[in-house]
Amino acid sequence: MKSKIGITIQIFLFGLFSVSCVATPIPIPTTKITTHGIIPLPKSIDLPDGSVVLNQDFVFVTSSVFDIANKAAENVFSNTLIAFQTSTSSISGKINFRLIQDNTLKHEAYSILINSNGILLKAGDEAGAYCAVQSLKQYLWSVSNGLKQASLDVHFLTVSDEPKYEWRGFHLDVSRHFFTKEYILKIIDWLAYYKYNKFHLHLTDDQGWRIESKIFPLLNSAGSWRYLDYNDSIWSSGSCNPNYAINPQFLKKVNGRTMYGGYYTQDDIAEIVAYAQKHFVEIIPEIDMPGHMTAAIQAYPLLSCSGKSGMHGDYSYPICPCNQNVYDFVYQIWDEVTPLFPSKYVHIGADEVVKSTWDTSDDCKNFMTSNSIKDTTVLQSFFVKKLQTHLEENGKTVVAWDDVSVEPNHETILNFDSKLKIMYWRSWMTNAPTVAAANGNDIIYTNWDMFYFSSENSQAQLMELLEYDITTAYPAEVSSKVIGFQGCVWTEQIPSEKVLESLIFPRIQALSEVNWSAFKNLYSFNTRLEPHKKYLKCLGVNWVDPK
Repeated sequence: MKSKIGITIQIFLFGLFSVSCVATPIPIPTTKITTHGIIPLPKSIDLPDGSVVLNQDFVFVTSSVFDIANKAAENVFSNTLIAFQTSTSSISGKINFRLIQDNTLKHEAYSILINSNGILLKAGDEAGAYCAVQSLKQYLWSVSNGLKQASLDVHFLTVSDEPKYEWRGFHLDVSRHFFTKEYILKIIDWLAYYKYNKFHLHLTDDQGWRIESKIFPLLNSAGSWRYLDYNDSIWSSGSCNPNYAINPQFLKKVNGRTMYGGYYTQDDIAEIVAYAQKHFVEIIPEIDMPGHMTAAIQAYPLLSCSGKSGMHGDYSYPICPCNQNVYDFVYQIWDEVTPLFPSKYVHIGADEVVKSTWDTSDDCKNFMTSNSIKDTTVLQSFFVKKLQTHLEENGKTVVAWDDVSVEPNHETILNFDSKLKIMYWRSWMTNAPTVAAANGNDIIYTNWDMFYFSSENSQAQLMELLEYDITTAYPAEVSSKVIGFQGCVWTEQIPSEKVLESLIFPRIQALSEVNWSAFKNLYSFNTRLEPHKKYLKCLGVNWVDPK
């Protein structure tokens, strides 16, 4: 007799109505649990009748194959039980935890078995083992309510799981508003907990250059700092919600005026990358070009065709693709950045390129004539291809926004290489996914209508996100080219950690199910979400339920 997920079962819980994370033993009441609390929902999960008691006689068997996952699992039990034993092998007659290798399981796949013999985790590789530990951690937290116990009665559990998509991404813009290195590490913790494997850092834009360059130091001394803009001044008056207060460590006075800025040193990046690797999250850098380069142009004005920065309508002047010195800069900055990031992926941006300064440049007219380029639309593709080739020669796979595929008039299809990974964001450009798929490109889906987490956080949006099905939105020849989904946060009006957190949760959890789970259901999700609210509040996260 097995009771499936969603059916109420009897199980011991501890301090159900307490949210405290204090490691204090409490009496064992008998109560009900309606959820295992695992997000994203595993491919297969059962809660068979029966339970096993974990106490000071419980034996943690050290894994000889999965070092990182083994340490993570030991930490889970250290935060769950007041005392337990460790051993290099199972002890007969006792309840044992084991983490073993099963080479039949695919990359990131795993299984969990909790029965009268103890807890058994299987995985084919370290990434799968780490995913198994995250699911176990969520389950045990749901049982213990985050309180460290002398004895814990754990209901039997059987899980067989693997991801649906290979790209499970989250994007953060640190150019408009900046976040500390320590906070970036916290975000990595959250992403790993929900089995994300890609963290896309938007490191540069018009408002600031956020990564140290030792070759071009003005990018940091000048390009990383700006005077407060409209979005800052709304909140800096102090008359608004204090959650929007700007972190004072990002402010300084220059000639009596307040400037905003900061950047990650190369040592900071090394620490972030190393931390992410231990959590099986790839850090993917974006240096957005040729547009959105005001911060760089203000530091080095000759990067622009006009010799200055400026705006044409809503968009900034781009760098000039008609000048060899500009290509020298582009290659040198990427050659400095790419060794810092071991991921095979880099993101070149290439979005929202306004070409007015190219149209009026004599240098561009001569350059296009010399290279048989008929207009500035083709010139944009020429630049993208040259940069792509340079990065591929250095062993990287290039990602770009879907602006490289179709011009905004919907009719001009650009010349773009099939090896580019296309990140689709322009929801109004309805033909862009079809154009990319027909060209043979893999697609990372981040449609801004649904996958941008930068503004209102509503229950209706959460439902739409959770229930999204790419196979009903597009024919198979398009949906089959989608390698995963990504949530994006743009921070023009997100100046603080508290505001960011109020917008991304629980959409981060919902998107994890879109990317990972074979089946999705709003009722099941909301039921499993309840212990996660308590968990994140224990961590001090500014959880705000969707309106």
